[in-house]
Amino acid sequence: MTSTARLSALVLLATHAAAKLCSKPNVTNTIVLSPPATPALGRQVVDAAYQSFSIEFSYMADFAGNNTDPNLFSRQVIQNLYDISGAYPIIRAGGSTQSSAVYYTDQAEAIIDPFSSPSSDQPSKSFLGPAWMQSFQQFPKGTKYIYGLNFFNPKNETLFNVGDGLSQCVLEAHAAYTALRDSLYAFEIGNEVDGWAGGSRRPSNWSIQSYVTQWNEYATAISQNLTGVDAMQLFQGCAFQAPRHISNRTDWNIQNAQLDGMGPDKAKTVADHEYMGANCHYTGVGPTIETSLFNRTNMLSRVWFHDYLGNVSAGSGIKYVIGETNSISCQGAFNISDVMASAVWAVDYIMYLSSLQVSRVHFHMGTRYRYSPWQPIFYNDTAAHVKPMYYGNLFNAAAFAGGDKQTEVLVNETNFGAYALYSGGKLDTIVAVNLNVWNSTFNPAERPYTALALPNGWAKAKVSRLTSPGVDIADNITFAGQSVSETGHITGEKSLGKVVAGKVLVGAGEAVLVQL
Repeated sequence: MTSTARLSALVLLATHAAAKLCSKPNVTNTIVLSPPATPALGRQVVDAAYQSFSIEFSYMADFAGNNTDPNLFSRQVIQNLYDISGAYPIIRAGGSTQSSAVYYTDQAEAIIDPFSSPSSDQPSKSFLGPAWMQSFQQFPKGTKYIYGLNFFNPKNETLFNVGDGLSQCVLEAHAAYTALRDSLYAFEIGNEVDGWAGGSRRPSNWSIQSYVTQWNEYATAISQNLTGVDAMQLFQGCAFQAPRHISNRTDWNIQNAQLDGMGPDKAKTVADHEYMGANCHYTGVGPTIETSLFNRTNMLSRVWFHDYLGNVSAGSGIKYVIGETNSISCQGAFNISDVMASAVWAVDYIMYLSSLQVSRVHFHMGTRYRYSPWQPIFYNDTAAHVKPMYYGNLFNAAAFAGGDKQTEVLVNETNFGAYALYSGGKLDTIVAVNLNVWNSTFNPAERPYTALALPNGWAKAKVSRLTSPGVDIADNITFAGQSVSETGHITGEKSLGKVVAGKVLVGAGEAVLVQL
């Protein structure tokens, strides 16, 4: 950042702080919270790693580094989350580039990944060698991984001259299994295969039944190769695009996949993906903060499908996860995915999902992606740094700290959400998220606040606030008064607010964590 930019940022932050100290808050609304004493019967229990991550497959070396040059920045920002929550996030290495990756046992380089143009978000293909597996040994000890395998045609695969696609998949799985050992959480065979029919990967008659049949063939071959048995519960199935069709027996969804033969003998989880809008392939006006992230009607309409499918899968004994998600698809949108709005949205989104039968959520990222929680290496004239989303991740880590959590929805309005969190069945946390837009260009003295009237017994609760001068900027974001340094460390003195006259204020574009 230039000295001029630093000065401007300091002036903006000082103005924001002065307004908070010198003016009476503009309270425009009061909400009385009445959380139930205990969570509803059957409410799912989530662990401290409920919020996890997905790293675009081809960028794993950027994010993690290798034995010679480990990525200390990524290691630190992951460690921060452990220090707060008590658990490391599960890292899924996958995405569209896993389907264009070929493993070679005799390649010296860890990865050869040509880009079709300097501005491309992803490489056109990735050739992997044994040194690639070093990247899965660099994050803090105890980190678990979901490894995304390729899924070429079993025979006569012309793409990248693979030939025998089944053997190639087994070869890559064997190398990963040998390298990762106890840190391997699951394999994922293929990514978003529900969009492959009639393309370069599968014929036009590619159906969910043909997918499940082939998936079982590959999973069985991998199991036999690794353990000598036909089935091992070491796979995350499906990894489908955002579900929108659940009425027909031939629809691509996890329910039909299980009916067609994807069972708990091999699948420990099944996954769908989700985004709040798209930065490509749309008509008319593109996404905005107001229409995508800060429109809870938009979020709830998309999450409805996961609610239905999560309940279906819970009955089968296979856990349902959102294996890849973030703000806006196609790697995010400038001034939406890379500003404070994404952090506030991430809190509301994951809190709501935790109240459903969605057992884990993986936020997706890539080196060149707008929506990444952090940039892992020097790129585009900037050093490694956290992005706004990461502050939402810090908030969520604090909310789920210790695990054994259950969530009840208290307020479910278009631009406001509030939640009660229970530890071991006992209420101890309230989260509130104000998704009304507040920009840094507005007069800070006029920022509207919603007052939360807390139940009896919360007078001595501590308040951690996620805030910034506006949802339209990426700088001057703090959580509990702290920020993240250029080395990835949390800096500054922790600042915890208090309950005043039985109430806590939540400003437009803020989120608060209230804990007993």
